[in-house]
Amino acid sequence: MTLIYMRNVPGQPKMRALTRTLPCIMPDGSIDMIPIDFTWDGSSVPYVFQGFFPRHRHPVSSAKHDYRCGKAKNKKERLFADKQFRIDVDTTSWKITSWVGYMGVRVGAVFGAGCHYKHNLNKSKND
Repeated sequence: MTLIYMRNVPGQPKMRALTRTLPCIMPDGSIDMIPIDFTWDGSSVPYVFQGFFPRHRHPVSSAKHDYRCGKAKNKKERLFADKQFRIDVDTTSWKITSWVGYMGVRVGAVFGAGCHYKHNLNKSKND
């Protein structure tokens, strides 16, 4: 089991920040340490679905997912982040919850949410 040490971010009620480092497996198999003060917004779930998948119900999973997405250089690395999110949620919740969460992050990937690489929907006309 992974413990997470986090705090609320003053003035930003939806945000959390790490107070200790958090180990995170990366696409190449290496282990990154997510740094102290890394901030994330929990699970970015539309309000109507928050009863099923509350924003801060899976803080380890969502912190690691946001970190991996921020580091992803391509679709393959984003897919890895999304698959690991499902695996991480599955360790602390029901399988149906992890699959619904996985489908949610995959829909987000299709629309470019959290993508920091060139994506079909966030390319300029000159690309």
